[in-house]
Amino acid sequence: MQELIGRGERIERAAWRDLYRRAPTGVRRRLGLRAVERAGVTLLSASRVDHLLLNRAIGLGTSTVARRDAVAGAVEHFERRNIGRFWIHMGSGLRHSELPGLLREHGITPYPRSWMKFVRPAAPVEDVPCKLEIRAARRDDAERVGEILAPAFGLPDQAGTLLAAGMGHERWNYFVAEDERAVVAAAATFAMGDDGYLAFAGTLPEARRQGCQRALMAARLEHAQRQGCRRVFTETGMPVEGEPGSSYRNMLRAGFDELHVRDNFAPEGTRWQSHPSSDVIAKSTVSPKPSRPSLTAVARSGS
Repeated sequence: MQELIGRGERIERAAWRDLYRRAPTGVRRRLGLRAVERAGVTLLSASRVDHLLLNRAIGLGTSTVARRDAVAGAVEHFERRNIGRFWIHMGSGLRHSELPGLLREHGITPYPRSWMKFVRPAAPVEDVPCKLEIRAARRDDAERVGEILAPAFGLPDQAGTLLAAGMGHERWNYFVAEDERAVVAAAATFAMGDDGYLAFAGTLPEARRQGCQRALMAARLEHAQRQGCRRVFTETGMPVEGEPGSSYRNMLRAGFDELHVRDNFAPEGTRWQSHPSSDVIAKSTVSPKPSRPSLTAVARSGS
């Protein structure tokens, strides 16, 4: 089990690092993108986009021991870049470790929603009915893919170029759903050795409830097997009252097994926030930051 958890973390980290590095130079500057490794933790940051998905730490306590200096270093990374809202991911197996306490010393507390990490063999699923054509994305689909994926995650439009940055590159494969007029849904997968990773997907509101995402999931699983992957990982938010949880259900229907719960920690008071305007790049410096102990003082007291 721990080996699978580790594999799932490694491929997710590798996929997002690769995506940040493949983003065009102008986009990296415009969004303030940076992906670094520090003390065995992947630190993803977008200093000019106040959005949790693009500002997070992956691997703390999973790929490395959760020492005090590692925690301090992760928090310091975001504070130095004036990022007031970010996630630090933590596996549920660490709930009774010292890690939650170390995070609280920096004002980092449990976020209201955890994620479920999933795994399944890289094998085809049963035929999934879908009214639309499912095909591999082409280079000339890149702009449209970005236009679909960015709003699906509440990101400003320019972040779509980041999410589409893997197109045409080794390890990345994108698939789209197309009606008689245009592409209306998109999804991406990343491969690394024996492992595959369903990275992200999105559907335009007017094209939902036509089986797009289940069909795109099936296409990616079949492709992962053809690439030589033995297993495929993915994740989504845990079901919460008042939200449909369709992604979670689709993963179970596709034969994914629940691997482990990932708890998310964030600065106290952090909530999900979308940026629907195509003209807005939200700077984290305008977000109110909760007061918390001085990083220097906490780090010297002894992550």
